[in-house]
Amino acid sequence: MVKLYLFSLLVIVLALLVSLYLGFPGDPGYLLIAFGSTTFETSLFALLVAVTVLYLVIKLILIVFHWINPWNLIRFGRNYKEHLRAKSRSKTIEGLLYFTRGNWESSYNLLKKGMKDSDASVVNYLAAAYAAYQQGNKEAWMNCLETAKNKYPAARSTINSLKAQLLFKSNQLEQCVAVLQQMKTSSLNDASLLQLLKNVYLKLNDWEQLENLLPALEKNSVVDGLEAEQIRVRIFMENLYRISSRRVDFSDVEISAQLEKAWKKGTASYKQDEKIVKHYADILFKLDQKEQAGKAIEVALNKNWSDELIKRYGELDFGTPHQQLLIAESWIQKRPGNARLLVALGRLAMRNELWGKAREYFDTSIEISSTAEAHGELARLLKFLGEEKLADEHQEKFVQGVGAELPNLPMPKVLDKA
Repeated sequence: MVKLYLFSLLVIVLALLVSLYLGFPGDPGYLLIAFGSTTFETSLFALLVAVTVLYLVIKLILIVFHWINPWNLIRFGRNYKEHLRAKSRSKTIEGLLYFTRGNWESSYNLLKKGMKDSDASVVNYLAAAYAAYQQGNKEAWMNCLETAKNKYPAARSTINSLKAQLLFKSNQLEQCVAVLQQMKTSSLNDASLLQLLKNVYLKLNDWEQLENLLPALEKNSVVDGLEAEQIRVRIFMENLYRISSRRVDFSDVEISAQLEKAWKKGTASYKQDEKIVKHYADILFKLDQKEQAGKAIEVALNKNWSDELIKRYGELDFGTPHQQLLIAESWIQKRPGNARLLVALGRLAMRNELWGKAREYFDTSIEISSTAEAHGELARLLKFLGEEKLADEHQEKFVQGVGAELPNLPMPKVLDKA
């Protein structure tokens, strides 16, 4: 339009200059055009003006048509749309940058705005969901994931995986299991799914489900041999505890029978493992199956010596102190320098009211290794035997050693001190 204006202005100026210079001729000229029976006549000056005006009108029409060209409009629409897409992509990229820096609020807001773009991907929704989770907004991240599942059904497995992880992190364990079980039907050998399922069962203490899952965990190398064995041990111990907790539904006799049956199913290594045997013996002891508890420890010690188990053997009264003392004295022949065994022998001698033998065992244990529990046992024995000064010396060493609580043992009467 500016060019047309300048061109028109130039033509007018030139026409005025020519007119002023030459003046208006008295005879402007004459033009006759005949075509068949049709004639056209005008002056030369009028023709010049008409041609100029016609040229300007055509030029104006061409310019206007150029502006309203539909292809230009389409091109403009495309460019504008691309501009909006670029703006949305910019928000998505900026949101992801905030995401990497841990600025969850800004990241969530920008990623959510980026979702409006038709080129938005499932990444927008996944990242926005995690950012919303970090802000503690469960409704927001659940909505992001549900919308993503509807818009991107091909990514359903990935979306559900993130959902399960966020539910686990939120301690929504039952809902997490439901999602994982649903996923398991279509992704049976997915290592990440199995790993998460294992962690959920551990947190729920669902040992039965974990036992069923263990073969798949091993098959897909989710756990190595060591961890698989640790899980088996935990399952075995929890199964024993679960049986012992059924006293409301079963009698003690029935529970004892079930425990014995479960114990026999265990491997030989379990019956020698100090942690498992101690756990089993404590369960039997609480069920008043004291003799069986003592025998379980004896069998383990005969096959695989454990200072922790001999300590337990001396602490608890299994109802057969004389027999226990004889068995323990057979062990001292092979282990004369074992301080823990000597303390246990001293306690067993106390239960048999053999005060002199008990004192001898405690003294020998202290000579080999000055432990707090040996000093503590000897201190209270000497006190009842009337040797107050020596008892106080051992008591002081017991306190200095921050000794553990001593078990209840029979003590000599004061009259016996002579």
